[in-house]
Amino acid sequence: MLKKLMSIVLILILIFGIMEISSARIGDSGYEGGISSGQAPGRTTFEYKEVVFITGEPIVFEGTVTITKNLRQDRNTGENVMTTNYTYRLSNAEYSATLNRALSHSTTLSEKEKGQTIEETRLNDGYSEIIRIGNEMYRLENYDYTKTNIKHSKPAVDYYAGNMWGRKTYRLGNGAGGRTVTVDISGEFYGYNQYWGTAETQILDYVIQSQSTTGDYTDKWGGTASVTLSTTTSQNMRYVENEPQTISFEGGFLETQHNNSVLQYTARLPEFDSEGISTDRIVEIKDSLQIETFPSSKRLLVPDLNHLRGHWAYRDIMALYSLEVFTGDASRFNPQEVMTRAEFADAIVRAAREVPQDPALVDSRVNRRVNTNNRNNEDETTQRFFDVSKNHKYYDSINSAFDRGIISGRGDGRFYPEDYITTADAITIIISTLGLENLAPQDGAITIFKDNSDIPKYARNSVYVAQKIGLIIGDERGYLKPMEYITKGRAAVIINKYINYMREDLKKDYRERIINY
Repeated sequence: MLKKLMSIVLILILIFGIMEISSARIGDSGYEGGISSGQAPGRTTFEYKEVVFITGEPIVFEGTVTITKNLRQDRNTGENVMTTNYTYRLSNAEYSATLNRALSHSTTLSEKEKGQTIEETRLNDGYSEIIRIGNEMYRLENYDYTKTNIKHSKPAVDYYAGNMWGRKTYRLGNGAGGRTVTVDISGEFYGYNQYWGTAETQILDYVIQSQSTTGDYTDKWGGTASVTLSTTTSQNMRYVENEPQTISFEGGFLETQHNNSVLQYTARLPEFDSEGISTDRIVEIKDSLQIETFPSSKRLLVPDLNHLRGHWAYRDIMALYSLEVFTGDASRFNPQEVMTRAEFADAIVRAAREVPQDPALVDSRVNRRVNTNNRNNEDETTQRFFDVSKNHKYYDSINSAFDRGIISGRGDGRFYPEDYITTADAITIIISTLGLENLAPQDGAITIFKDNSDIPKYARNSVYVAQKIGLIIGDERGYLKPMEYITKGRAAVIINKYINYMREDLKKDYRERIINY
C-alpha cells in the first residue's frame, strides 16, 4: 500500500513539477528593428543588418549580432526567468560609421492553463550603445523598454504574439549641452516555432525627435518611420536523380534548410539645407534589405519502392519513407491496405515532431522537472491505455501521441490500436496537432464536399480547416467519404501535404500577407 502511494506521489511530482520550457528561436533578430541570418546549429553569432534614423537620414548598418540565452528558476518566486544577451558590432563604410551595442533582457515566463505562457520582458541595467558617424558620436544616455507576449503551445507548433514599447535618448558628443535625439519605438510581433520551419514578423513604428543648439539658435525637427521585418527558416525537399546509370539507386531526396530575412522601411524625414538645418519639407524614403544564408543540406535514405513505380501516391510514399515517417520494410508496403489506429499514431507522431529546443538556450535550473508533453521524460512504467502493452510494436508512439495531446482514445481507457482508422478521424488528429480548429466558423462549418452531411459533428470543424488549408480534396465527383477507412496510400498523400504545409504554406500568412514579399 505504501509503495503504491509513493508511486502515485512520484507521478504527481512528475506531472506538476517545474515544466520544461520550449523557447525555440523567438527573437532571432533581436528587437532593435533589424534582421539576422537566423539560428544555425552550433552558432550564436549571426549576420545582421539594421536601419538607423537618428541623423535624419536612413543609414544601413551591417555586421554581426551575438545572442546567448540562459534559463533559470527565480529562488524567491519560483518562476522561470530567461536572460537574453545581445551584442551588436555593426558598421557602414560609406558613412565611416560604426555601431556598438550591448544589452540584456530578463523575461519572466508564467505558465497558464491550456498550453499558454505569458512572457514579460524588461531591460536590465548595464546597457550601452555608441554610434559613430564620421566625426560625430551618439551615445545612448537613457533607454526605457518593455515587451510582453503570449505563447500558445500546440502538439506540433508554438504560436506567439506580442507587443513592445521603447524610448531611446541619445546625446551627441560627451557634453551636457548640444544635440539630443529621442527615438520612440512601438510595435507588435507574431511568430511560430515548429520542427519543419519558423517565422517571426515584426511591425514597428518610429518617432524621431531631434533638438540641437548652436549659440542662440535651436534647431528642432521630427520624423517618423515604419519598419516591417520577417525572419523565416524552412526545411525543403527536392528529388535528385543520379547521373550515372550504373548505380544501385536512381536518385533520392535532398533536404535543405533555408534561412531568409527581409526588412522593408518607409521613412518620412525633413529635408536639410546646405548648413545642415532642417526645413519644413518632408521627404519620404522607401527601401528594403535582405539576408539569405548559405543553405545546409543532407541526403535522405532511399527506400526500396520499385514495386510502386507509377502508383498515384508513389512520390508521397517515397518522401515519407525517406523522412522516416513511414518505417518498416518499404518493399512490402501496400498502399491499398487500410491503416490501423496504431499505424496512424506512429506516422503522425513522426510527422508532427516536437518543437525543437532553442539552440542558443542554456538551461541552468537545478531542479528541472519533466514536461508532460514530452514522452521521453514520462514515467516509463505508466501505461496510458489498457490495450496497449509495453510489448506493442507502437507502444512508444502511442504513448507519445497521448502525452502530447494528439490522441485520447475512446473514453474507456482503451485505444483499440488494431482497429482501422476512418478518414474523418485521421483528419481530426492531423488538425489537432496544428491547433487550428478555431479557423472554422463558430456557427457550424459546412464543407464543399457533396457528402458533407456524412462528416461526424466532432470532425466537421477539422475537415473544414483541412479543406481550407489544402490538405484534402474530394474525389472526381466531389465526395470525401469521411467514414471510409483510410488507405495507406491516401494517408501518405495527406500526411505529406501536412508536412509541406508546415514547411512552406504556414509561413505565407506571416510574411506575404503582412510584408508583401
